Amino acid sequence: MNIDLSTLLLQAVNLLVLLALLRWLLYRPLQRVIAARRALVAKELADASDKVAQAQQTASELKSQQQTLQAEQASLLDAARRDAAAEREQLLTSARLEAKAQLDAARVQLASERQQAGAALFDEASGLAVDLAGRLLAHTPVDDGAFIDRLLAQVAATPEAQRASWFAQGSARNVELCTARALAPAAQEALQARLQTLLGEDVALTCSHDSALIAGAELRFALGTLSLHWAQALQEAHQALAPVAQEAP
Repeated sequence: MNIDLSTLLLQAVNLLVLLALLRWLLYRPLQRVIAARRALVAKELADASDKVAQAQQTASELKSQQQTLQAEQASLLDAARRDAAAEREQLLTSARLEAKAQLDAARVQLASERQQAGAALFDEASGLAVDLAGRLLAHTPVDDGAFIDRLLAQVAATPEAQRASWFAQGSARNVELCTARALAPAAQEALQARLQTLLGEDVALTCSHDSALIAGAELRFALGTLSLHWAQALQEAHQALAPVAQEAP
């Protein structure tokens, strides 16, 4: 049972004030009346019974007032207890709701952090796998000629209008062929002839090599590039794994 101390203290103060008022307003006048009666007892014996009755009536009224005050005090205490219980229940409900909200937020944050950690780990693992595959392929001897033939076949299958868009108007029609390994001069001359057959006699071919391609080749035009090499394939594989990393639990 919870008792509101402030309400109890207020009732005690009210009771003390009431007692002081009763002492001041009732008890002292009653003493004066009794003293006066004692002085007049010899002469007013006939009125004594009436005074006693009046005194008894006054005492009865005081008792009735006291009972009323006690009932009011009990009612106030009951109301204070009910208010305290309601406030306590409200505080408990609010605390439960706040704790539930904090727990739900913590669960959401934990799930998000877990997903981010899994995605980062998956992305790192896929990056390492692609890098390892690149290193292994770099030590695998592969002829770039097959890649070049497929690039030239792609050029042959491209519509004439699209081929024209590879070159800037009014400038030299230069083409660079970059391979993973350097080409022999005879191979470069043969490729020059094949490109001129496909794109015109005014096409000039320059050859370069870049080991970063691992295996394969790139045809680089002024306004476009055709690529077919393992480095590109590994990069595309890594990009394809990126959405999977985002979905990793």
